[in-house]
Amino acid sequence: MQSANRPGRTAPKRLQPVVELVPEGVDPDEDGYGDDEFDAYDDADLLRVVCPDCVQPIALLADQEVLPEHALCASPWNPFGLTVCAGTGRAAADARSADEVLQERTQDIAPVLTLPQGLDWRTQPFSHVGGPGSRPVYLVRPAQVSATVRRAA
Repeated sequence: MQSANRPGRTAPKRLQPVVELVPEGVDPDEDGYGDDEFDAYDDADLLRVVCPDCVQPIALLADQEVLPEHALCASPWNPFGLTVCAGTGRAAADARSADEVLQERTQDIAPVLTLPQGLDWRTQPFSHVGGPGSRPVYLVRPAQVSATVRRAA
């Protein structure tokens, strides 16, 4: 049947609802997946440790006894100059847990971020008011410079 609003187009056909087929003898869970499916990531216990040489977090499997081969970027401005870290192959027992290192860092930062007792940040003046750069800079136009040079000569 032709559409009255748009000649040359046909009216859309009604779509039949899709019936999901359930295989016989299978009782799916509430999420639709069976528990007995094999998943390679289910039994992998990962630990995050910090390499003692490069101080970078590394993921280890629970049964690994040595640190895996990992790269060391000597300079962030040259990411293509990667080298193998000297900590590669070290015993995993030498590496500390990444959670411990994170807790130590947050404890070190706390005194820096807290203000002294009598200091309230809302009553402090802005440090940039009245300093250099707080007033607009006026540039001398080249036409004015050449006129000034001619008068002096």
